[in-house]
Amino acid sequence: MPDLLHLLRKVVEAVTGSRNLQPSLERLTKMVREGMEVDACSVFLWDGNIERYVLMATDGLKDGLAGKITLTKNEGMIGLVGKREEPLNIANSTLHPNFHSVPSAGEEKFRALLAVPIIHNRKLLGVLTVQRFKDDRFSDEAEAFLVTLSAQMAGIIANAEATGALSGMNLIGEQSQDDIRFSGVACSTGVAIGQGHVIAAEVELDSVRFHSTEDINGEIERFKTALDDVRQDLSQTRERLENELRPEELALFDVYAGILNDQAVGGSVIEKIEDGESAPSALATVMRGYIQHFEEMEDTYLRERAADMRDLGQRLLNCLLADESERVIPKGAILLGEELSATVFGDINPEHIAGIVCARGSANSHLAILARALNIPTVLGAQDIPWTELEGKELVVDGYRGHVYYQLSEERRAHFEELVADEKARVSGLDALIDMRAETANGLNINLMVNTGLQTDILRSKDSGADGVGLFRTEVPFMMLGRFPSEEEQAKIYRSQLQTFHPRPVTMRTLDIGGDKSLDYFPIVEDNPFLGWRGLRVTLDHPEIFIVQVRAMLRASVGLNNLKIMLPMVTSISEVEDSLQIIHRAVYELNEEGVPVESPDVGVMIEVPSAVYLIKDFANLVDFMSVGSNDLTQYLLAVDRNNPRVADIYDSMHPAVLKALKSIVDECDAANVPLSLCGELAGDPLGAVTLLGLGYRNLSMSSANLLRVKAVLMQIDSGWAQTVSSGLLNLDDPKVIRSTLQLALQKAGVPLTSLGVLPTH
Repeated sequence: MPDLLHLLRKVVEAVTGSRNLQPSLERLTKMVREGMEVDACSVFLWDGNIERYVLMATDGLKDGLAGKITLTKNEGMIGLVGKREEPLNIANSTLHPNFHSVPSAGEEKFRALLAVPIIHNRKLLGVLTVQRFKDDRFSDEAEAFLVTLSAQMAGIIANAEATGALSGMNLIGEQSQDDIRFSGVACSTGVAIGQGHVIAAEVELDSVRFHSTEDINGEIERFKTALDDVRQDLSQTRERLENELRPEELALFDVYAGILNDQAVGGSVIEKIEDGESAPSALATVMRGYIQHFEEMEDTYLRERAADMRDLGQRLLNCLLADESERVIPKGAILLGEELSATVFGDINPEHIAGIVCARGSANSHLAILARALNIPTVLGAQDIPWTELEGKELVVDGYRGHVYYQLSEERRAHFEELVADEKARVSGLDALIDMRAETANGLNINLMVNTGLQTDILRSKDSGADGVGLFRTEVPFMMLGRFPSEEEQAKIYRSQLQTFHPRPVTMRTLDIGGDKSLDYFPIVEDNPFLGWRGLRVTLDHPEIFIVQVRAMLRASVGLNNLKIMLPMVTSISEVEDSLQIIHRAVYELNEEGVPVESPDVGVMIEVPSAVYLIKDFANLVDFMSVGSNDLTQYLLAVDRNNPRVADIYDSMHPAVLKALKSIVDECDAANVPLSLCGELAGDPLGAVTLLGLGYRNLSMSSANLLRVKAVLMQIDSGWAQTVSSGLLNLDDPKVIRSTLQLALQKAGVPLTSLGVLPTH
């Protein structure tokens, strides 16, 4: 039996980074046929445009068949494997009831067949097959190899298909009639039409895919500039460390300098750029080749040089991408990237951003939350979108359905332009509710507050008719600076919030970092950050950070006294007691210093399962409580809310979450402790109705959603909501819960589409 592990590595390396799908698949079939010692290897891919499997490449069947043989989803063994989405391993395919003969393929002599589906993110891409003349079932080892290979190839094929889709051609080379659409996770509702602008964060050398360019001279200059910059940086570093390192350690800088000055490396990159490849893409292709070459050498010393090549290649790549990120972002841009940090809002005027699209991320990441706060249509987790190819291209972001469109037909474009116009009219129509109280149809008052963090939130929120701030995310200013802000800097920021909303209350959450919120100058690197060092755990371990922040809050509230302090990620009574001790100490110190501060109300966030069972104990220590439904959902369902692979599982309308929310409100009512909810569930009109029915009377959300929620709540009776929510608690599926609630609202006469819950069309 051949060495299948070695073959797997060789095939994947040969295909990764290839610019065209067709030659890649031809190479794959040839290598698999020879490596597995079989008589034929073929790849069929599913083309949704024509609703057929297309033979894309084969080695062993007759020549010239690629693109000419197609099968329906029910035809032959290919259709059977695709339908079942499981491997098929049979000794004689001609005896199988699903056998379908294609005379032109020349497969009359083949008997044994092994076929496996190619699946990427639950989507069937095609089928990979091997065949033998001999009437003999393939071994389990061969089957395992082919399954592993198809899994490895799925992402590469999906990426190549997505890139190829930009041409508007289907798999048989005909012009596709459909608009080109890429799918992700809907993270912030709305529709945006604008030009793509790539924001390239630090990218690993191995993850760079092929990217073409039309500006060959410009890309060559970019590469040469990067070479000069890295040479200069290495030279300066060598000089700075000359007296600290041994000669053999300093020699590494000489090795790097030699590689940079070697025309073989630079010349190879420039050749690829001249062939139409972008500088980062050409660099990655060349450096990966050198790395592979060194790694395969028998000499230990030479094999270790692979690490040097990788390090140098990464330095050059970072330099190229840093240069790329300095371009001016035009107004109305749709930001594109592998994954963008929430700090992007600190470097770019949010008013210039029409939409956001990322290959990674989920609807509950910090970026998505801020995008919703700023009312920017956003699609994340679009794993197959060729974002590097979309610079300057006109795109449409459909934040309702999680779709991104390119190369629109006139009909589709008119549809989205109408949606944009409808949204503007709908939002302007809601302005009439700003000065009205949020009262249900039977006169029950609901406090609707806003979540803030960015400076722009103040301007948006103060005119939204909010009853106060239910959550001020104090970590946002920390994320925008390259260092910890001083007590004076924090006090000015907090004072601005308190003054803007005075006399309405402002609830400030103490520093909540860790998980998906990191500070560049205070990195927290953990295998499982959401179960690690985050929230209150960090600030209790660093009381010097905690007390400075509390002092700043207290100083900011002098003469206003509308401050409330909230503790995040509370899991035990001792954490609350330790935090209260620090807060009381800060009050005492400031009064001793002549600053007349009062002890504010202090509350805890209920966002982990342990806190749900400690409500009675917390009630003896704190003045209020607030449910953080985003994290509570994450921890109850054991779902990383930033992982697009499990995005479908994360749902705040899950029956377990609703039952926990009901338990919390009942416990707080019994203890006579004020309760609010400040997660994204409150800003979803359907979620707000559910919360009203469960007994919640204080909801906090992004200012962009406040008027929509108010409009819905004003049309319903709280008793009706209670009856409906009681029924929802008996259902066992989040999708059924949402559809049941939506149907109930429609029967009650609430026009969901006119309130922005769903798009008009």
